[in-house]
Amino acid sequence: MKPRTTRFLVAIAVAAGMPAMANAQQVGSAPPAPGTGDSTKITTGNQQNNSEYNHLINSGNDKPSKDDDRRTHQAPVAATAVDIKAGLALRDIKGVRIGTIVSVDANQAIVDTGQTKIGVPIQAFGKDDSGLLLGMTAAKFAELVAQAHASGHASN
Repeated sequence: MKPRTTRFLVAIAVAAGMPAMANAQQVGSAPPAPGTGDSTKITTGNQQNNSEYNHLINSGNDKPSKDDDRRTHQAPVAATAVDIKAGLALRDIKGVRIGTIVSVDANQAIVDTGQTKIGVPIQAFGKDDSGLLLGMTAAKFAELVAQAHASGHASN
């Protein structure tokens, strides 16, 4: 063979083998050298991983925090007429303040909500170690007050 033909065949063989060599390099490529990565991406990834790990670990935390109240609370019980006195605060079942007791008679206590005064039957009151409460939310109480106003049973 002539040298020119030999060079041509070598060039074709090299050209045909280059894509295969390129693929071989991509598949078996080495990881980047230390210190050559994108530090912002690495830091963000580490922060996200740490956050997810901490969330996972803390979701199963059985240890009480310093904000936990270590004393036991009295479960709500029915209040008696003796427990209900003028001047006492009234809360809902979640502890939200509803109003203040203004006066009490044998059947009801008058509650001042700050917007109106309304009679509440004595048997509706409960108590716990924080004071008087009603067995409903403040929103439900407000709804009942509005109904009483609509029917003319509330006093201003």
